[in-house]
Amino acid sequence: MRYSRQEAFIGKAAQKHLKKSLVVIVGCGGTGSAAAEYLVRAGVNLLLVDRDIVDMTNLHRQLFSEEDVGTPKAEALKERLEEANSETRIEAVSEDLNSSNIEKLLSEPDIILDGTDNMETRFLLNDFCLKNRIPFTYAAAVKSEGLVALIVPGETPCLRCFVHSAGKDTCETAGVLGPVVGMVGVLSAAEAIKHIIGKDTLKGKILHMDIYKNLYETIDIPGKKDCPACKGKYEFLEKPVQKITELCGGTHQFLFGKEINLSEVSGRLEKNRDFKVTKGLHVVRISHNKHVISLFKNRMLVQGAYSPREVKALAAKIVGN
Repeated sequence: MRYSRQEAFIGKAAQKHLKKSLVVIVGCGGTGSAAAEYLVRAGVNLLLVDRDIVDMTNLHRQLFSEEDVGTPKAEALKERLEEANSETRIEAVSEDLNSSNIEKLLSEPDIILDGTDNMETRFLLNDFCLKNRIPFTYAAAVKSEGLVALIVPGETPCLRCFVHSAGKDTCETAGVLGPVVGMVGVLSAAEAIKHIIGKDTLKGKILHMDIYKNLYETIDIPGKKDCPACKGKYEFLEKPVQKITELCGGTHQFLFGKEINLSEVSGRLEKNRDFKVTKGLHVVRISHNKHVISLFKNRMLVQGAYSPREVKALAAKIVGN
C-alpha cells in the first residue's frame, strides 16, 4: 500500500529496484535534505554524510526544526526520515569527508548526490566518482537561481570540464530563496530515481532555473580536451587533508588527527566554571566565552572564532596538544 501510487506509474519491477538501491547524499543541508526526503519516501536506502551541525540560519530552507539546532545534520535528518519511512535503511555519518577517508566512508552506491556547499568537496567527489565509475549529481542554488546536472563517468564530461573554481556569491553573502533550494533537491532526487530504474535522465546536460525570471532551460555540458580528471589524474584524491578549515557561515573545523575520549574530556571541562557543557549522543556542546564548540570524537567545530590561530589555541585548551 505504501508505494501503490508510485507503483501504478513505474511498475512493481522498478519499485523493487528502488527498494534494493543505495543512494549516498553528501551534504544534508537545503538540497540534500530535500532530496533525502523524497528518496526515502520512494523506498530508497540512504547513506547521509555531513560534517556540520544545525544552525538557526538553516531553518528557512533546510528540513530541520528548532529542536534540532546544535545537532549534527546527518543525525537529525536520519531521525526525521525514519519517522517518514521505517522500512528503509538509513545510515548517518557525521564526519568530514576528505581524501583520507572517502574510499572508506562511501561504499558502492547506485548514485551519489551532491548536497555540499563548497567546490573543494565537489571536486573530491568528482575524482572519486570518476575513479570508481559511479554516477553523481552536481547541484547548486544561490539567490533565485538553481543548477542540476547528472554526470556519468565514461559517458559525459565531468564536473571539472565546466566548473573551474567557486563563484563569488554564496548563500551567506548573496542569500538564497528557500523554494529554489527545495526545487534543486527534489530534481536531484528525481534524477536518482530515473537513473536507478533506467529512464531517461539529464545525463550530459545542466538544468538551469531562475525563478525570478521564470526561466527554465537545459544546457549541454561542454567537454574539455585537456581535463586532468577525465585523463585519470585525480588531484583532489591525492591532496593532503587540511587540519583547520573555514566552513560556510564562518564556522571553523579543527581535525584532531586522532580519536579522543568524549566522556573523559567533557567530564574534565565540567569541573571548570569557564566551560558550560551539554552532552549529546555523538557530540558534546561547549560554551566558552564568546565561542560555541561542537566536540566530536575526532574533530571539533568552532563558532565565534576569527582566525586559525584562535581555533588552534582553543583546541589545545580543550583536548591538549
